[in-house]
Amino acid sequence: MMGRSLCCCAGECPFGASLPEDPMFIFRMKSLAAKLIVITGIAIALVLIVSNFFLIGQTRDRVQTLTMDQANLEAKSIANDIAANVGELASAARTMSGVIGRGHEGKSLDRKGMINVLKANLEQNAFAFGSWFCEQLGAFDGKSTEIANNNDEGTNKNGAFTPYWSKTKDGGIQYSTFDNDYTAAWWKLAADSGEGAITTPYMAEGTDVPTLLTSIAYPVMSDGKMIGVGGVDISLKSLTDKLQALHPFGSGRVTLLSQAGNWIVAPIPELMTKEYDGEGADIVKSALSSKQPGLVRNLTYDGLDPFDRVVYPFAVPGVNATWVVLVDVPHTAINAPVRDQTYMMIVNGLIVLGAVMLALYFAVRSFVQRPLDGLVASVKALSDGEYGEPVAAQDRSDEVGSVAKALEGFRFTLADSRRLEDEAADQRQAAETERSRSESERQESVSLQRHIVSIVGAGLSELSQGNLSHRITDEFPGEYGKLKQDFNAALASLEETINTMNLSVANIGSGTGEISNSASDLAKRTEQQAASLEETAAALNELTAQVDSSAENARTAADNVNLACQDAEKSGEVVQKAIASMQGIEQSSTEVSRIIGVIDEIAFQTNLLALNAGVEAARAGEAGKGFAVVAQEVRELAQRSANAAKEIKTLINTSAVQVKEGVDLVGRAGGTLHKIAEQVMGINDLIRQISASASEQAVGLKEINQAMNQMDQVTQQNAAMVEEATAASVALNDEAQTLKALATRFNVSGSGNAAALASVAQRMRAPSTSAPSHRAAAPAVRRAAAPSRGSAAVAQDSWEEF
Repeated sequence: MMGRSLCCCAGECPFGASLPEDPMFIFRMKSLAAKLIVITGIAIALVLIVSNFFLIGQTRDRVQTLTMDQANLEAKSIANDIAANVGELASAARTMSGVIGRGHEGKSLDRKGMINVLKANLEQNAFAFGSWFCEQLGAFDGKSTEIANNNDEGTNKNGAFTPYWSKTKDGGIQYSTFDNDYTAAWWKLAADSGEGAITTPYMAEGTDVPTLLTSIAYPVMSDGKMIGVGGVDISLKSLTDKLQALHPFGSGRVTLLSQAGNWIVAPIPELMTKEYDGEGADIVKSALSSKQPGLVRNLTYDGLDPFDRVVYPFAVPGVNATWVVLVDVPHTAINAPVRDQTYMMIVNGLIVLGAVMLALYFAVRSFVQRPLDGLVASVKALSDGEYGEPVAAQDRSDEVGSVAKALEGFRFTLADSRRLEDEAADQRQAAETERSRSESERQESVSLQRHIVSIVGAGLSELSQGNLSHRITDEFPGEYGKLKQDFNAALASLEETINTMNLSVANIGSGTGEISNSASDLAKRTEQQAASLEETAAALNELTAQVDSSAENARTAADNVNLACQDAEKSGEVVQKAIASMQGIEQSSTEVSRIIGVIDEIAFQTNLLALNAGVEAARAGEAGKGFAVVAQEVRELAQRSANAAKEIKTLINTSAVQVKEGVDLVGRAGGTLHKIAEQVMGINDLIRQISASASEQAVGLKEINQAMNQMDQVTQQNAAMVEEATAASVALNDEAQTLKALATRFNVSGSGNAAALASVAQRMRAPSTSAPSHRAAAPAVRRAAAPSRGSAAVAQDSWEEF
């Protein structure tokens, strides 16, 4: 527009001076002051001569637009203020419902705890009138019908759990219960939608003075099911007083409508809670549905000056509702500025035109050019990142000084921002490092415990299957090394005991074979004595030596069996030590489980603290958003810590069960060893009896040498003793086979002993079908058991001769 005016008036100045033919000469000037003086002078002249009439109309439109913009800004500011206050309470209600749901789900919130949570929520929110909870009948703990009409337990006359904290007129708080009306708006809105909701305003019943309230309600969810509805009541009295005290544009008014179009703050008290049905009701409904501002023009009310009504809808955060702020703008707020502006333009325009050019020249140089030069230099320094030098011209009291002061504040802000960014980066780096270290340590501990438990479990499994050669070869760090040493030492001791027992069984088998062979030979000799006393006398010396050898072998076997019994007792002690070690592991697992429980409790308390921090951050509004994000992160970390503690506790419990099973298996092994010891003692008794019988045989043979005339009687006695010895050897052989069967259940290292035992057992099982074969096998057995070979050779020759 200015360019077109210059073109139309090129070559002629309104003051009679000639202008250059080229109107663009102004823009080729290098001095901003010169440009400003020339352009301002031309613009003032053109405005005064050509555009005075149009400016008056534009001024009217502009004032009206600015007024409406100001009214919209005023409405937006009021709406933001209301939304912040109500949103803070909605956030508190949502947080409270979440805390109740998680506490109920975790079985950590009882009725007393619930009542305390409601009380704390009311005490922490100054704008709240009441804090309450209403259960789905019987859903909280199933005890409602048992303790109906009990105020201490929070149950009303219907048995529903409905604790309620509210404020009194003197500023205190009181506790009561209320009816569980499941058809009321505060219940149905939250229960049907599954989200937060706010009711239309209503007059409170049962209060000291009539109170206009609205309720914010949230469903309380536990394990995916709704157990009730919790919320807060908001007294609208303070909001009403605050809005009625506002008079925008001098005589304007501010009112408020609910999401249903009912008056919350009305022009007169009689309209409170009633529906808006006056002029412009369709515009109000349209604004509620479209959520776009509207304008109702040219309203009159009770003889007041005409006014326009700004309709500004806004969303109430967290409750899925839209309220409407109404700002009444009187027409005088538009007409008076326009009229005054017109008079000033007519009267002052002519006066200013003459003086402005001269004053403008000096003013521009003094107040614009020089200060701007300093500001430009300061801005350039700031753009270069140099925040150490102060901005020039701060001592000026005009706009230049204001700009300089603003730049100075901006300089400090930039410097502080750079410092805060550096500090925040350092803090983030430190927090991330600490988190990574803690997570790494936890993962290493869990992995180590799993590894150790799996290795010990595998060793116990091998032990339960009788494999005594198994050893733990993996390295156990730290205190777990003692567990590995004890486990391997126990298996080594048990394996040594079983090996010793195997050798003892082999010796017992060998001894019983010798006894059986000797008894068989003795029986045959006894039969031959009846045919030839001479042959009997010749064989008596050899028989006496064999009986003595049998007695010596029996005593040796008894000593070996006694040693085997002692080894079995030692094995029982080793098993008891293993049981004690495993019980120590079980006790350590219990202690670890208790510590995990403490960690879980700490995580829960941290979660509660984070929730309180979130509530405080919400109350702080925009300034607390960053702290709210941190509180949310702390809540998530606390929740993750609680979940991890539960998983570790489950693993520890599983390990404890497995250790207990290991203790049971080792106990059973100890019982088996005890039975083996008892059987070995029985074998010892039998061998001692055999030794006694052999001694009696030796006495009998001596008596035969002394008195041949008693040969018949001695022969009969020998026959009886041979039968007893044969029966005892057969019984001892059976016991040895049983003991061997028990010993073969264990897998021990080394195959030589097993092969030797198998060979001895095979010889013991071979039946004697004929005398020649028996005589052929007997010398081999006697060579293995007796040190003297000469007597055996003499006996063999004697039988061949016979």
